[in-house]
Amino acid sequence: MSNTSQYVVQTLKDPFPPEMSKRYNTFAKRILWIDGDMVPGAFQMNCAWYFDKLETSMGDHIHDTDEILGFFGNDPEDPYNLHGEVEMWIGGKKHIINRTAMVFLPAGMRHCPIHIRRVDRPILHFSVVMEKNWVTKESSTPNDPDYDYSKHIVTRLDAPNFGPEFVEGYKTFATRILWMDNRLFPEAFQMNTSWYWGPKNHAPVPHTHNCDELIGFISSDFNNPNDLDAEIEMWMEDDKYLMTKSTYLFAPAGMKHCPLILHRFNRPVFHFSIVREGQYKLITAEQKND
Repeated sequence: MSNTSQYVVQTLKDPFPPEMSKRYNTFAKRILWIDGDMVPGAFQMNCAWYFDKLETSMGDHIHDTDEILGFFGNDPEDPYNLHGEVEMWIGGKKHIINRTAMVFLPAGMRHCPIHIRRVDRPILHFSVVMEKNWVTKESSTPNDPDYDYSKHIVTRLDAPNFGPEFVEGYKTFATRILWMDNRLFPEAFQMNTSWYWGPKNHAPVPHTHNCDELIGFISSDFNNPNDLDAEIEMWMEDDKYLMTKSTYLFAPAGMKHCPLILHRFNRPVFHFSIVREGQYKLITAEQKND
């Protein structure tokens, strides 16, 4: 076992009691789960496929830290088409989600229930909270009837200005879907989502961050959710990982990672990266030495 293998998750470890998992499996197929009990220092994230209707979910609750929920259509050729409909309650108000969306929920914002109203083809769902475990709490704080909670549902790409050369180059091997950072909401952490579909030496320079990062590669095949049917090379410190399975890679603050090389794709792969900070900032060896 390498020094970094403890930060690589490729097998589902379901943290819930059997009766809860049995109910979950009637409408969803969990892919991967990570939290601070499984990986040292990690924040929590769940990825799953929604494949059937859900009439009742857990009730109104809050978290002590910020959360992002994702509802993504799984057609890379039409990535904003959810091919379904989700009813989500935020701040005591009903919202209908029928396009690919990220929902930003700052600490203390009341949300749920969630009802899955229609699933024409499986919907990729994720939830990520900036704490060690997924913990819900009740709140007696009243909702604000005058606040526009709908603005927390992001359905269009608003990425930073990477420059036309980078953007056009990115389009030759990937499709960026949605981006979240503190430009959209001052308290937000940063998250990037894309479909990878072509080979590329994408991030050839090793780098670090001043905060923790979680990087994911998720199969687009609902029937084989752990098989990427692709080959992706990623380096963590001096350890090389050649990934053919759905994978989470957790890079604690200061851990060197990359190169990232996309070798082979028989079908698209859903990719995300999340950093605890509000902006994505990397530090190369040259920058560190300056």
